[in-house]
Amino acid sequence: MKRRDLIATGSVTLIAAGSGCMNFSERESQDEPRVSMPVTVDNIRVGFDTEQVIEIFDLSGSQLPEENQEHNVRIDVTPLEQYGVNTEDLSVETTQGRYGPTEAYNNNVDTLDITDGTIDLVIRTSEDASDADPIALALTGYQFTDVEAVTEVQYDIQSPDDHVEFRQGSFHGDKSGSKCGFALSLDGEFTLVDPQLLSPTLCLNSINTYRDRESRQDIYVEWLTPEADEVVIEIDISLLEEYGTIEGVTVEPLNKSRNSDEPMVWGATLDSLTIDDWIISMKLVPDAGTNYASVGVQLGGLNLTVGDPVRAVSYDMTVEGDVDETVETESFDIVDDRPDGDH
Repeated sequence: MKRRDLIATGSVTLIAAGSGCMNFSERESQDEPRVSMPVTVDNIRVGFDTEQVIEIFDLSGSQLPEENQEHNVRIDVTPLEQYGVNTEDLSVETTQGRYGPTEAYNNNVDTLDITDGTIDLVIRTSEDASDADPIALALTGYQFTDVEAVTEVQYDIQSPDDHVEFRQGSFHGDKSGSKCGFALSLDGEFTLVDPQLLSPTLCLNSINTYRDRESRQDIYVEWLTPEADEVVIEIDISLLEEYGTIEGVTVEPLNKSRNSDEPMVWGATLDSLTIDDWIISMKLVPDAGTNYASVGVQLGGLNLTVGDPVRAVSYDMTVEGDVDETVETESFDIVDDRPDGDH
């Protein structure tokens, strides 16, 4: 199984970076064995995430001689020390990946250890490295004491093997660069977020009305810090009235992942979700002791008509039961874009 679905909903920029002692662009012979791989590192929500998943997938390389079928990967996580983490407390083990069944992961892991803040991983493949299964590692044991609201952190990823290289670049979602979408790096960079230092934020995908179809819109409420037994959220979507009617419009929870029917809710239980007269109402019951909650829902059955694109509009949102009395709302577009090749 190959993790190519990671890039299905965004745009990816990739370049190759040499490891070991040699830059591959300077090789005199292009026939020398080589293996390349991207490494993704999960973002961390401080006080909420108890493990950070590191994934290695989509290995490339073929016709490898036997002496080049073992690939050493070293991930230096000591940058966490500047945020109060004691690296002696860290542990690492293989874990289930997010994009496939357990049996499809980690079958090519030979050895795994962490010493002095450096993860040492040995991957063993056949002569065709592209046949290797993806690898998922769980880093645990971190406790943060000195963080800002949003911080970019870079792990150093290297290999002592001249035949190993790591792909660089990033995966950008539609809201990259905002509080609604931190970029996912393919070379060991991630975002450290303290939810308690951010205001509740309404994150909105754009709406495409092409061919008068029943359009949909994904809506996310992020960075909640509950202080009450219930968090009540109301979102006023009445600006859509200018372009259509409320008749037939529905709202449902999004799924947490494409492999699960579990509702997209973190740090809470979705107690109720309704829509009435252009007002979406939802009630969350926070988990005991949580410092973070978020929820994702989808508007369906939207029959809207627009001529020129409608740019940078937003909804109004109110939140009760959160530590922060202020809220932020991101903007979205309403467009009538036909797919590429459909004329």
